[in-house]
Amino acid sequence: MAAAKIILSMLLGGFVILFLYLYESLVLKQRRQRSKLEKQGIRGPPSSSIIFGNIPDMKRFKLEVTKKSTAAAPSRSPISKDHRVSINHDWPSTLFPHLVQWRNEYGPIFIYSTGIIQHVSVSDVEMVKELSLASLNLGQPAYKLSKDRKPLLGQGILSSNGPIWSHQRKIIAPEFYSDKVKGMVDLMVDSTTMMVRSWEHKIESEGGSSVFRVDDDLRSLSADIISRASFGSNYLQGKEIFLKLRTLQKIMSNGNIGVPGASRSI
Repeated sequence: MAAAKIILSMLLGGFVILFLYLYESLVLKQRRQRSKLEKQGIRGPPSSSIIFGNIPDMKRFKLEVTKKSTAAAPSRSPISKDHRVSINHDWPSTLFPHLVQWRNEYGPIFIYSTGIIQHVSVSDVEMVKELSLASLNLGQPAYKLSKDRKPLLGQGILSSNGPIWSHQRKIIAPEFYSDKVKGMVDLMVDSTTMMVRSWEHKIESEGGSSVFRVDDDLRSLSADIISRASFGSNYLQGKEIFLKLRTLQKIMSNGNIGVPGASRSI
């Protein structure tokens, strides 16, 4: 009996310790983080779930946008030579409706949570500039990209942080000076014009209506612009390299299926 009581006490003690640990990690720690930010005047939507944070709200906003898009689809005009379709360029409202909603409600700087992770969204341009110049720790978060995407991204600027991120930022920054970017405009226009002409030719050859895999075409367009601007060649000449990168990307994406805790980037 004494041994059974000792085992029972140990199990009970372990359960209490586990409960306190989870309560500290899931509740108290998050409250302290939010409290520190709120004291600085940064507010945000309250968490709708202790475990998932604002993820249920994000899904709800996305579902509402999808329903509206589906309802509006029948009224859209078909593409033809004589009619132009009105294109909505407000893509953030479609892809990130939660961010748009919370920005309108709480201002350009607000907080929200995904699970136990607290996020600070900053869309004030001047604030972003100041932060990027003042800190070395504003690269990509290690928990997201450094492990499952490491074979694809290595220690590039998309996945690095701290001194490594700062060093690479200094290297590539000159390539994005206004004079450099202006010099690339003609290359971008030429590549885009070629793609649009190929669409027009396909539409004409198929009797005024055609179906496109826009994602494939835009991927090829991006690769062509990168090749022209960075390497002085075109997509066809660098196609083998881009195909290998695309294959690696697919392998990395498939590797995350069914892996607990694996993240999916958008």
